[in-house]
This record gives sequence, structure tokens and C-alpha cells, in this order.
Amino acid sequence: MLHDLALVAPQLILLFAALFTLVVDPFLKADEASRRFWGWFGAAFSGLAVVAAVLLYKFGPHEMRSVAFAYHLSASNYSLFFVALVGLCTALTHLSSPRWLVEHGASYGEYYALVNFAAFGMSCMVAAESLISLFIALEIMSMAVYALVAFKRTSLGSVEAGMKYFIMGSVASALLLYGMAFVYGLSGSTTYIEIARALRTPVANGDFWLGLAVALTGAAFLFKVAAAPFHMWAPDAYEGAPTPVTGFMASAVKVAGFAALVKFLYVAMSGPAMDVLHTALPKILATVAVLSMTVGNLLALTQRNVKRILAYSSVAHAGYLLLGCVAVVADPQFRGYLQPTGAVPFYLVGYALASLAAFAALAAVGKSGEELTGEAQLAGLGRRHPFAGAVLALAMISLAGVPPTLGFFGKLQLVRDVLAVDDGKYLIHVVVLVINSVVSAYYYLRVTVFVYMRPEGRVQREYIREPSLDWAMAIAAAGILVIGALPGRAMSVGQRAVASIRTGVASAHLAYDMAPTGARKAEVAEAAAAAPAAPPAAEPAPAADPHAGHGH
Repeated sequence: MLHDLALVAPQLILLFAALFTLVVDPFLKADEASRRFWGWFGAAFSGLAVVAAVLLYKFGPHEMRSVAFAYHLSASNYSLFFVALVGLCTALTHLSSPRWLVEHGASYGEYYALVNFAAFGMSCMVAAESLISLFIALEIMSMAVYALVAFKRTSLGSVEAGMKYFIMGSVASALLLYGMAFVYGLSGSTTYIEIARALRTPVANGDFWLGLAVALTGAAFLFKVAAAPFHMWAPDAYEGAPTPVTGFMASAVKVAGFAALVKFLYVAMSGPAMDVLHTALPKILATVAVLSMTVGNLLALTQRNVKRILAYSSVAHAGYLLLGCVAVVADPQFRGYLQPTGAVPFYLVGYALASLAAFAALAAVGKSGEELTGEAQLAGLGRRHPFAGAVLALAMISLAGVPPTLGFFGKLQLVRDVLAVDDGKYLIHVVVLVINSVVSAYYYLRVTVFVYMRPEGRVQREYIREPSLDWAMAIAAAGILVIGALPGRAMSVGQRAVASIRTGVASAHLAYDMAPTGARKAEVAEAAAAAPAAPPAAEPAPAADPHAGHGH
């Protein structure tokens, strides 16, 4: 039990912070000092979770099968990488929140508890090794985020956005659960590795039912990461939510969604019986990626509200990331690749930091509780408030993929990895990605032009001075510049993270083949006893083949 608890220490830290905030806040005075305290408290414990994840990454067990609680959660390099990234996003969200909430009359202690509960759910999502733990973690995250979107209780737009998000999210959760039911029916198990083992041999009508299961679960995941055509909720939710929450959704929710999606597809669908799926899945992902990046960028061109621009741009970035996923899942059993790709984790780092920087800068600009997120309202921001203007401009430039920012190197590595798949099989898709990146530069740089090259309008902007908010902007901006200047280290960490999935899957299948135990031994013995008698010198009867049946 202690071993299990040690492996999930980052998750326990986030859970403790959420519960402590929920229990203690009612006994504190509802003043600005207590609200600032909870912001710093949440940031400190989120940072502590990051430290715990880094220590486990450096000194803990490094195989994917370093699992806790009966194969429901893991502490692999892959899981720990994304747990640390979720913790960082959570810390910056806490730092961005206190003053904004006070200015907008929405400063309640349960806000910080909800952020921590959402982070706890996300950290369990990326560490999930079974369908059960994945679904429970996803629902913990979703319920908290639904409440956060509608947290501006006096704003009709916020409440409406939260209700829309809740209804559509509930449908996505139902699709996910339905797809999981099909996977369980085909495999007889809920743990990823056991699903892959059970599907090592063909199942009657398995291609159809497995395809249906992947379609249902895939649609649910596409909703969670705001990819077209399941992106309809994003613009209203991004615009209606408190600005720090919008940054949290754009960064941490997308990180957790993609991390869970890649692991589910790569691990649970890695058996030889999946050959048809292995052939079709990369093509499907590439097609959805092209649709998502094109729809997102074209719709973003028509927007004049920066929050809606970033909402549609998140749809486009989901498309870029889905194309990167092609390089991860195209060859689940080393039939073509010798080196793992680290493009998806690396890109997620850059996108998360740029999104957090942008929304922190927007949170710093207000007017007596009114949000100023229109392009015209940001005119002259760079002269009136140089620091916030510089951070917002840097975030826009990084999201556009302009060198030498982190966003540029993320897209560059993404393109390189996708081009390496089957000797350039997806060249056309990469060309579409490049064209879309050029299109996106127009609306990203348009925001920068308003910040620096347009005269100030008649709307008076008030700059919210708050040390925690300044720290959030500074940390996010520093990450964009520093990691962009030294991308090699972050890329190697991302490669090791993905490699831990591949190594874990390969070792699990090898152990299954070479050392059958338990129920599999009984199955082999039963098959051998039922086989016809053979002469001593004859080859073993086919029924005694250790690969017969669906062993666990």
C-alpha cells in the first residue's frame, strides 16, 4: 500500500490541497487577504506536485508497469511528464486568479478547490491504466471544469456557457462509456495491457465491433480536446468562463485529453488482432486533423474577440496535435520505427505555456469588473501597460509558430516526425499544416498590431496590479523563451516519455509470451489435455499453442 501511495504522490498532493481548501475556507473571513492566500496556497501545492513528479521521474521506477492500485494508475515516465505539466498549468492558473476574481465579484474559496479537483482528475487521467480509472478521472475533471466555466454567477453568458458545456460534455461522456462497454465485451477486461493481450487473436466480427468502440471513444476524446467536428462548445465556453479558467481549459484540459488519448490508443490497441485498425487509424487521425486545423483557422479569421479567437485557434492546434499523433500510433509494435517521437509532448508544452501567458495578460486588463477582450479594446496596450502587452504579444507570436519561440520548434518537430512516417506518406497533410500556419499568423499578428500599432481608443483600460498575476505572466513568458532557446533538452524528455509506453507494451507482451502464469497456464493445460494424443517424437499439437484463446 505504501508503494502504491508513493507512486501517486503528485495526485495525492493535489487532492489534499482541494480538500483542505474546501474544509478550511468557510472558517476564514471573506476578504481580499484570504483570497490571495488561497491563490498562493494552491500555487504552492501545485508546485509541490510538480516537484514530486520530477523526483519520481528521476529516481522512481521507470517502466510503464510501475503501477498502483491493481493496475489502475501508473508512474511511468509518460505519466509523470504529463502530471508535471498539468501541475505547472494549475500553479499558473492559481497565480492568475486572485485579483481577477476580486475585481469581477466572483471571489469564492470553492473556486480554488474546484481548480485543484480538476487538476487531480487530470493527473489521474494521464496516469490511468484501465478504462475504469480513466472514466472516473475524466468525470472528476469534467464536473469541476463545468462548475468553473459557470463560476461568474451574476453573468448570464457565463451560466449559459457552463450549461451548454455540461450538456454536450454529458453526451460525450455517454459515448465514451458506450465505447468502453464494447471494448470490455470484446476483451473481458478493463485494464489496458489485458485488453491488448486479450485481443492478440482475432475475434468473431471483431473488426466491426472494435471499429465501433474506437469510433465512440474517439469521438468523446475529440470533444474533450476541442477538435472538429466536436468543437462547437469551445467558443461559448472560452468566452463565458472567467479568464483564468479559460487559460486553464486551453492548457491543462487539452494536455490531459491528448495524453490520455495517445496512451489509450497506443496501449489498449496494440495487439496483433488490431492490424486492420492500425492501417486505418493513422489515416482517420490525419483526415480529422486536416479538418480541425482548417475549420479552426478559417473561423478564427472572422472573430474580433480575443477569447473567441483563441477558442477557434485551439481547434486548429488540436488538428496540429492530431497530425502529430499519427507519428505516435502509426506503428504500435515497432514494425517500422526505431526511434520514438517526442513531438506531441513537446508541442503540448509550448502550446500550454503560450495559452497561459495569453490569458494571464488578458486577466491583467480590466475596467471595474468588465472584461476587455475585444481587439479594439486592446489598442495601445503595449504603451499603456508594457509588461502585459509584451507578454500577450509574445504568446501570439509563439502560437503563430514564429522563430525563435517555443511554438516554432514545436511545429518544426511535428512536421519532421510526420514526414518520417512511411517515407513521406503524409506529405500532403504536412503541406496543409504549413498553409494553415500561415493563415493563423494573420489573426495572431493582428492582435499584436492592435497592442502596439493602434492608437488608444476611448475605452479606459485599468491594469490590475497583482504580484501573483505578474509572476504567472513572467513564468509563462520565460518558459516560452528559455525552452525555445534550448529545445533539445525538452525534446529528449518528451521522447523518453513516449518511449516508456513503447517499452512497457513490448515488455508486457514479451512476458506474456515467454512466461505464462495463472489463468493462462490453466488455459494452456486445458488445451493440451483436450488435444489428441501424439507420438513422442511428433511436434506439439496445435491446441497446445500458448497463444490459443484469450488469456489474461
